[in-house]
Amino acid sequence: MLHTIAAFDRLGEENAFAVLARATTLAHQGRDIINLGIGQPDFKTPQHIVEAAIKALRDGHHGYTPANGLLATREAVVRRTLTTTGVEVSPESVMILPGGKPTMFAAILMFGEPGAEILYPDPGFPIYRSMIEFTGAAPIPVPIREENGFAFSAEETLALITPKTRLLILNSPANPTGGVTARDEIAKLVKGLEKHPEVAILSDEIYDVMTYDGETHCSLLNFPELRDRLIVLNGWSKTWAMTGWRMGWSIWPNGEKGAYLYDKVRKLAVNCWSCVNAPSQYAGIAAID
Repeated sequence: MLHTIAAFDRLGEENAFAVLARATTLAHQGRDIINLGIGQPDFKTPQHIVEAAIKALRDGHHGYTPANGLLATREAVVRRTLTTTGVEVSPESVMILPGGKPTMFAAILMFGEPGAEILYPDPGFPIYRSMIEFTGAAPIPVPIREENGFAFSAEETLALITPKTRLLILNSPANPTGGVTARDEIAKLVKGLEKHPEVAILSDEIYDVMTYDGETHCSLLNFPELRDRLIVLNGWSKTWAMTGWRMGWSIWPNGEKGAYLYDKVRKLAVNCWSCVNAPSQYAGIAAID
């Protein structure tokens, strides 16, 4: 029992939620608060999305949904992925989850264990390191440097891979820096990863449309040579200001290995959150369409 508690002692925290709690308390006291501590868009969920959820409730969509998400929701993600990346994926590789974090949780849990190494961007989203440490794996920071425009360096990243490396986490456009890694740099990384076929990749692309000053996002889905070991994280929170709806999706690898991993995530959903609520999924479909 004490060993189990010690594992939980390794869990970190996202301090933005501590700031949110404090800001909420001050607001309830009548203070005028501008909270810059959490990734909340500065606009509300568009009204047609809200109306779709209300209609779903009125139409009686109150019950459980499949653990991997409604087929209609997964098909909406397929359409959106084709539109934004030009890549067609199968709805059988799409998982609907309650936000983006469950994909991080599942992927890191799958590949993290004592003796393993997981590479993650630094600075980066704090949950990456927190979850890596929870699994007992060694967190290996990939430096994200200002002189590179806060893009990752393919050369630096590849130099950190060892025989113990199980998972590489990438994030572009990046949180918290906003850095966008150019397609040429991503292509260099992909070429180098040919020498490391056992390393899985988790590409966090939840900020995919939030690029500025002429920058463009390049999805790792555009590199078919990675598709048998690539997990892509995305969702509704940022693009459609649906942070509180808890709506995320992930796209899992092709092939037999991908089907194996996908089924494990489905089972994790059954054991943990059961499913994503139906009205939010209908709202998600309305957002994409």
